[in-house]
Amino acid sequence: MAEIDPLLARQLRRLGLEDLSEPPDRETWNKVVARISEHYRHVADDRSLLTRSLDLSTNEMGALHRQLLAERDRLRSVVVAIGDALTLFHDAANSQVEPSMPLEVTSTISTAKRRFASKLSELLSLGGAGVGDAGAGAGAGAGAGGSDEAINEVRVQLVALGDRLVQLLYDTAERASLKKQLEVARAVQQMLVPGDDVIERRSLRLASHFQPAAECGGDWWTFHDLPDGKLLTVIGDVTGHGISSAIITGAAKAACDVARTFGGEALSAEQVLRLMNCSIFEAGKQRYLMTCAACIFDPEARTLTVANAGHPFPYLVRNNAVRQIASQGSPLGAASSAEYTSSTVLLEGGDALLWFTDGVTECENAESEQFSERRLRALFQSVATCAPEEARDAIVTAVTRFRGERPLDDDMTLVVARVL
Repeated sequence: MAEIDPLLARQLRRLGLEDLSEPPDRETWNKVVARISEHYRHVADDRSLLTRSLDLSTNEMGALHRQLLAERDRLRSVVVAIGDALTLFHDAANSQVEPSMPLEVTSTISTAKRRFASKLSELLSLGGAGVGDAGAGAGAGAGAGGSDEAINEVRVQLVALGDRLVQLLYDTAERASLKKQLEVARAVQQMLVPGDDVIERRSLRLASHFQPAAECGGDWWTFHDLPDGKLLTVIGDVTGHGISSAIITGAAKAACDVARTFGGEALSAEQVLRLMNCSIFEAGKQRYLMTCAACIFDPEARTLTVANAGHPFPYLVRNNAVRQIASQGSPLGAASSAEYTSSTVLLEGGDALLWFTDGVTECENAESEQFSERRLRALFQSVATCAPEEARDAIVTAVTRFRGERPLDDDMTLVVARVL
C-alpha cells in the first residue's frame, strides 16, 4: 500500500481506523467521506477568501497607482507654474524703466503674484478632486481628508514662496539702486579730486592719494594757483555716505571755485571757508556737515596760512620734530554764518607737510583696532625726509598692511608736501 499523507492518517485514526489494511464498515466509511468532504469545503472557502483578498489588494494598488500618477501630474504642473511665476516676476521687475515709477512697479509685481496664487489654487483644487476620486472605496474618506490637509499645506508653502520671491525682487531692486547711487557718487568724487599723481609748484612739491571706500564717504581735496604765485589747497570730508554726500561735495567744490575766481589777490583761507559754509548750509539743510582745512602757501614769504573747520590738524615735520598746525572752527554747514580764524607758520626748505582725513587714522584692522594718529604721526616722522611720493607710498602701504583683508569703512585721502 502506498504511503498515506500524515494529515490523512491522523484524521483516520481520530475516526478509529488504526488498521488501514482492512476496509472499514459502512458507518465508519460514511464518517470518513463526511470528514473529507468537510475538508474540501474548508479548502474551497479559503481559496475564495484568498481570491477576494487578491482582488481587493489589486483594486487598492490600482487606486494608489492612479493617485500617484495624479500627484505626479499635479506636482509637474506646480513646477511649471513656479517657472511661469518666476518669468512673471522677472518681467515685472524689468518693467521698472524709470526710478520715479515705484507705484506702477508695485502694481505690476502684485498682479504677477495674484496670477501665481490663482494658478496654484486652480491646480491644487483640481488635484485634490482627482485624488478623492482615485481613493473612492474602502478607506476613501480618511484618505481624502489627509490629502486635503497635505494640499492645503502645499498651497500655503507655495504662496509663501511667492511672497519670498516678491521680497527678493524688492531687495534686488533696492540693492541695484544703491549700487547705482554709489557708482554716481564715486564718479563725482573722482572728478573732484586732482588727477595728477605729483604736483610741483614754485618751492613746493605735493603727492596725493585718494581711495574711496565700499560706501562713498565724501572725501575730496583740490588745489588752485592763485595770483602772485600763491597756491590754495583744500581738503574736506562730508558726513554720511552715498550720492547725497557726493552732491554736498560738489556744492563745496563749486563754492571753492567761486571764491578763488572772484577773490583775487585779497583771497584768504578764512574767506574760502565762509563761502563754502554758506553753500553747504543751503544745500545740506544741517543734515550734512563737512570738516575742511583750507591752506594758502606763499612762496615769496615762505609761509603757510591754515584755516580749519573741524578737520584734523595738518602735520609739519622739521628737523625730525613733529608739530600740528592748529586753528579752530566749527564744521561747515552747522550754521548759516560762521567766523573762522587762521594760523600762519614760517616754512623752511626741507619741511614736510601732511594733510589727511579721518579715514586714515580711523581705519580698523580685523580686531577693530584703529590705525590712530599716534601711528600716523610716528610713521610720517620717519619718512619726512623722503620725496613726497615716497612718503605717501610708505603711509599707504602701512595702512593697507594694518587693515589686512578688512574692507575700508571710510574714504582714505592724504596729501604730502615738501618745501623745496
